Amino acid sequence: MKSKIIALLKTAVTLLLFYLLFRKVDFAQFAMILRSARLDILALGFLIIWLGHYICIFRWRMLMRPLMPVSSLGRLFAIYCIGLFFNLTFPTVVGGDVIKFYYAGRPSKRYAQSFAATFLDRDAGMFAMMIIACIATVIHPVTVPRIPINIIIWGTTAGFVVANALIFAPSLHRILTKLLLGTRLSRLCAKIDALSDAFQIMGRHRFVLINSFIISLVNQVLVILVVWIMALGLRIHISLLYYLAFVPVITLISMIPISLNGMGLREYGFVSLFGAIGLPAASCMAIGLLSSAVIILSSLPGGVLYVLFRDREDMHQMAEVESGFSEAK
Repeated sequence: MKSKIIALLKTAVTLLLFYLLFRKVDFAQFAMILRSARLDILALGFLIIWLGHYICIFRWRMLMRPLMPVSSLGRLFAIYCIGLFFNLTFPTVVGGDVIKFYYAGRPSKRYAQSFAATFLDRDAGMFAMMIIACIATVIHPVTVPRIPINIIIWGTTAGFVVANALIFAPSLHRILTKLLLGTRLSRLCAKIDALSDAFQIMGRHRFVLINSFIISLVNQVLVILVVWIMALGLRIHISLLYYLAFVPVITLISMIPISLNGMGLREYGFVSLFGAIGLPAASCMAIGLLSSAVIILSSLPGGVLYVLFRDREDMHQMAEVESGFSEAK
């Protein structure tokens, strides 16, 4: 019941955001932008999105190797696509990352290790995105009225670095375990031990972490390039540096869990940031909606693979595994 209420509230927020955004849009101009789009350039952006997905699979596989037996590339590709589908297209309580670490860990039953690899895979991508945004603000400072872009980017990055330093700190694990042993939550110690052990193992494989970060930088640049290419396909020409600064911020905004898979929030980010530099609302919405549509379309094969992959008990077991790790975090 609770999950249904949350889903309804998110749906209401998503519809409200789109209503408020489309009130600002000149529909005649919006339709003209879409009609004049160059399909060949848009197709190029779609191909680059898939290249980015494939690169991410190699990063995820590399992070698994020090922790657990690794499935074949084909199986990981299928699991990754299913995770994309749940993250980007299919509203559900069970997130795409849960899908990924559950299916990747199921053959060996090493769910803690699979969780750690999946977490670090997402973590590396986030860090790379923030670094790109920080570099962009240094090379070409962007000022947006009433929106402290530099403070948002640098503040979020600083907090992210501190959080990661704590994750890999053995002293934090010892303090947390000591506190839990004296409470009713002592049963969580075993789960926390397993997670901490996995993170400490990865901390000793710095070459793997560095390589995963480099791969993440390449992938994040590709993601930003796709948005830029989508805009070019719509015959909208703005300096690439604005995309380097704005797209990471828009991604962060879309992760706020108040709408369905970030829908509405993502478009709000495009209208607010690109609109502040003079781009008409119709153009901002066209870029935002088209970029979202390309990403969603790239995730649809995961829905087909999920139908072939799942069995009856999967959703129940995934919910149990997710609940256990939610308690341990």
